[in-house]
Amino acid sequence: MAPSPIQQRRTHNTLLFQKLLNLRDGASPFTLVMDTLEQSGGPIVREFARRAKMLRSKIIFISFSTLRKKVSYEIDLFVSARGKSLANLRKDIVALLPPPPTGPPLSSANVTKHLLIIDNLHTLASAHSQHLSTFLSSLLLGPQISLLATYHTDIPLSVLSSTTPYAPDPPTTLTYLATAILTIYSFPQVLARKRARDKSLQEPVFGLQEGREGVLVGLSRKKEGEDGVVVNMEVRRRSGRGVVENFVVILPPARSSSSSLKGVALSDVILLDDHPLFSSTPSGLGAAGGSGQGEEEVETTFNLGLTEKQKRDREGVVLPYFDAQREGGAAGPGEGGRILYDMGAEDREDFDDEEDEI
Repeated sequence: MAPSPIQQRRTHNTLLFQKLLNLRDGASPFTLVMDTLEQSGGPIVREFARRAKMLRSKIIFISFSTLRKKVSYEIDLFVSARGKSLANLRKDIVALLPPPPTGPPLSSANVTKHLLIIDNLHTLASAHSQHLSTFLSSLLLGPQISLLATYHTDIPLSVLSSTTPYAPDPPTTLTYLATAILTIYSFPQVLARKRARDKSLQEPVFGLQEGREGVLVGLSRKKEGEDGVVVNMEVRRRSGRGVVENFVVILPPARSSSSSLKGVALSDVILLDDHPLFSSTPSGLGAAGGSGQGEEEVETTFNLGLTEKQKRDREGVVLPYFDAQREGGAAGPGEGGRILYDMGAEDREDFDDEEDEI
C-alpha cells in the first residue's frame, strides 16, 4: 500500500534535516541557530562539526566570546574577532577561504567544503547592526561555503543604533537573511508543557519568563528517556516556500566526541511526534513507560460503563427511523416514517387522571 501524504511529508522533512546537518548540495548557505539560557545550541553546533569532519570539510571558527581552548570540537582554523574592526575581520576570514569560482562548476567530489562557525552574533548585532547583512553575505563567496551562526535570544542588545528608525532590528534581519533557522528548546520543558495541555492546565513557564527576581534559568530534572534537545527546523526553499518540522536530537555519549574520526557516533534524529514520551495517545505513553507513569486515570464515584445486560437491552431497542425503513413500517403500507408510539399502562392511568381533573 502506498504511504499516505502525511507519511511522505514526515519522511521528506526528516531527510531534509539530515541533509542540512550533513551540509549536502548547498542545503542551506546560512544556518541560524537560535537558543536561550534554558537550552544552549552548543549540542547542535557540535553535531554540525562532527559531521563536517567526517566528510573532511574544513572548519573555520570565528570567535567573538570563546577562547581557543574552550572549543569542544575539532576545528582547522581559529579566528579571533576581539579588538578588530569589521573590515579587518572580514579580511582575515576571506584570506582563509577559497577564491570565488570563475570557470564552470566543478564536481562536488573534487571541491573541499568550508564551514564557517560564528560562536555568538550578539556583539556583531550590537555594535554593527547596520552592517550585519552586508558582512554576513560577503563571507559566502561560493557554493562550497556554509555559514553557521548562533544567536542568543535571551541576551538583550546593548545598543540599538540604526541609521533610520524604520530599519529592522538585528533579530529580524538575521531571520530574514537565514536560509535555515534552527530554534532550540529544552526537551523536559517541552514535555512539561505537553502534559499541561493534555490536562487543560496552564502551561508552565521557566527561567526569565517566570518573572521572579534573581531567576535566570529554570530548574528542570531530567527523567529517564528525556535526553536530547528539541529542534524546530524552518528551511526556506528557493521558491519561497518554507518547510517547518520539529525534531528530537538524541545526543551521543560524551566519550564519542573525541577528535578521532574512527568510532565517532552521530546523534539520532527522530520526529517529535514519533517520540514515545511525546506521543499523543495515552496508550503510546503507557507502552513507553512500561507502567504508564505520567498518565493519571480518571477516578469517579460512579461507573460510566455498561453491564452485559444493559448492552443486550440497548441492542434490542428498535428506533422509529429504523422501523420506518422496513416495507411500509409496522403500521402497514404507506405509513413508513410515521413516529410510532404505543401508550403503556402507566401512561394510560396518567392520561385518565388528567381527563378527570379537566
